[in-house]
Amino acid sequence: MRNILILFVLLGFQFLEAQRNCNMYPEGSPCREACETGSLASRYPQGSRKNMELYTKAAQKCPSFAPAWEQLSVPYLKRGDYLNWKLMIDKAVALDPKNILGYRAACSYEFIHDVVSALYDFERLDSLKSGHLGYNPNGDYNLRIMKGLCYRDLGKLDKAIEEIRLAIEEGMKEGGGVGTYDYLHLGVSYLMEKDVDSAFQYFTLQISLYKNFPDTYYYLGLCYKAKNQMDLAKSTLKKQKHYTLKIIEKIPMCICLIKCISLILKKNCQV
Repeated sequence: MRNILILFVLLGFQFLEAQRNCNMYPEGSPCREACETGSLASRYPQGSRKNMELYTKAAQKCPSFAPAWEQLSVPYLKRGDYLNWKLMIDKAVALDPKNILGYRAACSYEFIHDVVSALYDFERLDSLKSGHLGYNPNGDYNLRIMKGLCYRDLGKLDKAIEEIRLAIEEGMKEGGGVGTYDYLHLGVSYLMEKDVDSAFQYFTLQISLYKNFPDTYYYLGLCYKAKNQMDLAKSTLKKQKHYTLKIIEKIPMCICLIKCISLILKKNCQV
């Protein structure tokens, strides 16, 4: 289940480019020219030949222009060349840690699954910034939520819950509201701590916001099972299956994949 939903996220994954104010650099300076070249590069598809050529020129004009190194790293990450991505992004972080640490941390967690390195970056970022830490490259995750997930993956459930709750509070205070998966992650963290009542509360809140998301029904079903309410557990898991199939039906790649798996299973059964 988790792998399917990760696939859905990756299919639509984009790396957002921030708007830059080139006037912050002295007129006629190499870094002003680099910034203007970078602005021109952003008009072309990310990772395209022209995009990369222009960002390379920007980095050559002003080697201390961090956004150029950051953007040059993106195609390597998308292609799974993590070594070259790391070389590029480390240069960018060294030049501008406050603005790029969050990006490196999020990508380390989402793509490389390097929880320890990601958490180190999140903690360092937290020491450099006050309040809201920002969002992941795709814009759908509060970085503090991801910091909490790192703690959770390392078995530090109390700290995970603390960070996720803080992220929700910060989001509501700053007008961003609750993130798409915030209540779900908080509920799962409570469930892992065997606090079924708190988990149930947040899964219910999650469904009130996003009723078509199948994962929530799966974990809510586990809550009913823990309460020994087996009929409700079964009916909730049926809802999970229903909404999962609804999502799969909308994605041609998944339909093709399911057909291929079905043929393989059928063939294996005949052997």
